Amino acid sequence: MNLLNTKNLRDELLNKLKNNNFKNKILLLSKNPNKEAIFYKNVIIKRCEEFGISYVEKEFDGENNHEIISFINSFDKADGFIILAPFGSGEDLTYLKESIKIRDLDGFTFKSLGKSMEGWIDFLPATSRAIVKFLENQQIDYRGKNITIANRTSVIGKPLSMYLASRGANVSVINSSCQNPKSFIKNSDIFISAIGSASYYDQTYFKDDSLIIDVGTSYINGKIVGDVDVESISEMNVDYLGSKSGIGAITTLTLLEGMIDNANSK
Repeated sequence: MNLLNTKNLRDELLNKLKNNNFKNKILLLSKNPNKEAIFYKNVIIKRCEEFGISYVEKEFDGENNHEIISFINSFDKADGFIILAPFGSGEDLTYLKESIKIRDLDGFTFKSLGKSMEGWIDFLPATSRAIVKFLENQQIDYRGKNITIANRTSVIGKPLSMYLASRGANVSVINSSCQNPKSFIKNSDIFISAIGSASYYDQTYFKDDSLIIDVGTSYINGKIVGDVDVESISEMNVDYLGSKSGIGAITTLTLLEGMIDNANSK
C-alpha cells in the first residue's frame, strides 16, 4: 500500500490564503445547529481569524424563508455565505437555493449545482472541490477511468459524480441499497468513500493498482477512523488517501479559497 497525503496541496492553499488581502466577509448561517455544525463553524472562524477574513455569525430561529433571504441578500454580492448543515429540522430549502444572490462558497444554490454539473470546479461544494483539487494536484488523469463513489448526498456524491462525468470519467454512485457493491468497487480504477462507517471496506472489495480516497470519518476511542480497513489492505498494491492528512485537512482551506476567486460572485 502506498500512503498518499495532501501536504503539498495544503501548503499551496495556505500560502495562497496568507498572501491575499480579503476585502469581503463570510456569513456563517445556521438554524438550530447541532454539535457537529457548531464545531465546524468554530473551525471556519479560527481559519478566518488566521487569514484576516471578516465574518458574520447568524443563527436563525423563528424567521421564515423570506426573512432569511432578505437578511442574506442585504449583503454585498461579493460577500460569501455558508449554510451549516443541518439547517433546521428537515425544512424545504428550495426557496433558499433559488433566491440567494451573494457568493456561494459551498455549492448550496441551484445555480452553483448546475454549473458544477457542467464542469465548473469553482461551484462544487467544498469537500467535492477538495477531492478534485487533490486529483489534479497528483496529476491523475481520470478521463475514461471507472470511478465509484460511495455517497449520494448533495455535498459529495451527486455533484462530484456529475462533475467527473462531465470531464469524461465513467462514474457509478452506490448506496446502502446497492445489491452488489463489491462488483462496482472491484471494477473501479478510483474508489471514493464517504459513508462514515468505521473500517467498513476490507481487502475483499479492492483490486491492485487502484486509487482509494477515504473521506469517511468515525470517532473510535477518541481517534478518527476512515471507512476503509487500512490494516487489511496494507499488503495490497494500491494508492490510499486516508483521513489523516487527507481531504479533511484541505476542505476548510478550499472553502475559504472561494473568497479569492471571483467566479462565485458573478
